[in-house]
Amino acid sequence: MSAPRRVVVRGPNWLGDLVMAGPAIRSLGDDWPEATVHVAVPAAFAPVVTMLDPRAAAVPLHRRRGPAAVRGHAAQLRDGGYDVAILLTNSFGSALAMRLAGVPERWGYRRDGRGLLLTRGIGARDVRRESRHHADDYAALIEALGLTRPALEMRARLPGTARDEAEALLHVEGWDGVTPLLACAPGAAYGTAKQWPPRHVAVVATHWIGQGGRVVIVGAEGDRPAAAAVLAALPAASRPAAIDLTARTSLLALAGVLGLASRVLANDSGAMHLASALGTPTVAVFGPTREWATAPLGPHRILTHEVWCRPCMLRECPLDHRCVTGVSPQRVVDALGQL
Repeated sequence: MSAPRRVVVRGPNWLGDLVMAGPAIRSLGDDWPEATVHVAVPAAFAPVVTMLDPRAAAVPLHRRRGPAAVRGHAAQLRDGGYDVAILLTNSFGSALAMRLAGVPERWGYRRDGRGLLLTRGIGARDVRRESRHHADDYAALIEALGLTRPALEMRARLPGTARDEAEALLHVEGWDGVTPLLACAPGAAYGTAKQWPPRHVAVVATHWIGQGGRVVIVGAEGDRPAAAAVLAALPAASRPAAIDLTARTSLLALAGVLGLASRVLANDSGAMHLASALGTPTVAVFGPTREWATAPLGPHRILTHEVWCRPCMLRECPLDHRCVTGVSPQRVVDALGQL
């Protein structure tokens, strides 16, 4: 078929996965420069779309579950006048929503029993995998659809509004705009098994502050306990140099903080992916998850402690959490200095 006029991409439902889909999204604009590209994602992640590719626009999907989500998302997409839908999700529901929305061409992986809903279904044997990285799954789909295979690298663009919002928050907390910032994201949405011990984060933060820097702690509402534990473990002399923005930032402001930081320390999380994609050197501690599958796509250093039970992919550790506790604070301090 000829190049489409209007394309809708069904983006992933997790922040980290959406960032890893960035090269695939960007490749559509490269191959179809005259097309309008929209990316349908959960409303909370809509601001990320234009960071990944300023040519694309977001369709913020309302938060629903089950059949209501399929009907609601179809209603949102119906008026888009799309020629082609490219599904970076693998669910039956996302394909059904595109069909109910009346999108004539629906392309994606033939998974989750949705083959009959797709006009071009790509099977496992139809793709050429170059690595085990999750982003390569998206890249292989793009190539199998006859488009240019994207390189697995990401350079997201920080909007001026994100920078302004972050600077305003940080200046209220006394940051002078010059002192090097270490952004720490001690939480992880997947589960506590992914979290490096807050007491270790505090050791690294104390060292950074001792070198003349400042530390900012970021995260969502669910990360408050981890942030509080980091702050409690800081020596009294270091606490004035620590800024706690946990659950106090919009996603735009979070991106701004991560983009303004000199370094980022994070677990395997959405914050890790976003920071690295924005070009901020990021040290990531990986415990139960597979670093070869979800490593960030920008400048980074991954630290692991190899034990017989990793990667187990469990949300909670049934043993002694040795895969993350075995990563020493000194290793992180050294990695931050080497990046």
